[in-house]
Amino acid sequence: MNFENLLNNFDMGVCVDQLQRESLVDLVLLFIEMDGVVEDSEMAYAFDWVSSLKWDNDISPINYVKQNLVTARAAIEAGTEQDFILHRSKHLIDSPARTLAVELATGVSLADGHLDDKEASAIEFLKQCVG
Repeated sequence: MNFENLLNNFDMGVCVDQLQRESLVDLVLLFIEMDGVVEDSEMAYAFDWVSSLKWDNDISPINYVKQNLVTARAAIEAGTEQDFILHRSKHLIDSPARTLAVELATGVSLADGHLDDKEASAIEFLKQCVG
């Protein structure tokens, strides 16, 4: 029985870690779409980072990005960016992941050489969510 609990906890840890990674990717994608223009430099920043991740999902990281870029765009078009950020940030359970979320959001937002007001505001909201 104890061995079974150990395995369940181990599996849960892997799932939690993957959920954090996916939430971080989702947030990066939102910030790529935030200013309404997807720049090559922003995508390069995202793909460089995503390619370095340990990934435990049947969907490859590249396909995950392609699929979820549409979701991020839809959140922006619907005006629900804060809901998106709040939902994804709830899955960031450890301090390094929360810190990384802000670093990545800032990095991808600055990858095109310009931080617009909408991006700056969303970064501030993210800081409040993960604070």
